[in-house]
Amino acid sequence: MDPESAFLEISPRIFAYLRRLGLSSDDAQDGVQEVFFRAFRSKIDWKSPKAYLFKIAYHIAIDLMRKPKQMLLDKDIPTPFAYEDDFLSVLNQEEKQIILLLYQECLTYEEIANITGKPVGTLKSLVSRAKKKIKEET
Repeated sequence: MDPESAFLEISPRIFAYLRRLGLSSDDAQDGVQEVFFRAFRSKIDWKSPKAYLFKIAYHIAIDLMRKPKQMLLDKDIPTPFAYEDDFLSVLNQEEKQIILLLYQECLTYEEIANITGKPVGTLKSLVSRAKKKIKEET
């Protein structure tokens, strides 16, 4: 896979992943650009870049969520993308990220372990607890 086809194929999925994590549309678009900028700069192997690109997206999302939100006229800026009625709202940020990578992006536990830096056993425990939380809330 060449970089251009990787961008065309994977960028919408990275955008959706960043949005599901709670980033605004503008932040998610910036995040997608930053993911591919970092990937081009690091000269990755473009034969199978998916896990590496999601690892970059994961870290960008964390950085953007830690960044203090700017205020406009001392009022909170409403986010147009909220999931109050979503079943993922019962999960903490870590559980949500793992569930999205596992089920939305169909990554394996090993790939998610590479992205998050957590052991596979820990990931399986987190998924089990997250499923239990979702089941209790629905």
